[in-house]
Amino acid sequence: MVLYGGVAAIVGVVLFHVALGMTLRANPVTKILFHRNAAAIPSGSVALRALGAGLIVLGAVLLGTIAWYWPFIVVLTGPVAALIVITLHNRKVTNRSAGRNAVAQ
Repeated sequence: MVLYGGVAAIVGVVLFHVALGMTLRANPVTKILFHRNAAAIPSGSVALRALGAGLIVLGAVLLGTIAWYWPFIVVLTGPVAALIVITLHNRKVTNRSAGRNAVAQ
């Protein structure tokens, strides 16, 4: 069970982040809000997110049978990394728009 749980969790996190990468590439000059969908949603990214989330939960449940802390590690690893990536993307978009405004003045 440990092997299957670990593989399911890793594949789930990878799929979730592939979908996030697709969304970031579809919105290069638009901020991605944390509480809403992005302005442009690429086809297939929602399915990848759903499949990734399901595999993350499956991995957390399977790994939870051996130690109580594994579900927390699995469930927090993906979203924390996604929050960091979205924050960096939004900062880059803000810096670009600030640079354009400085040039325009």
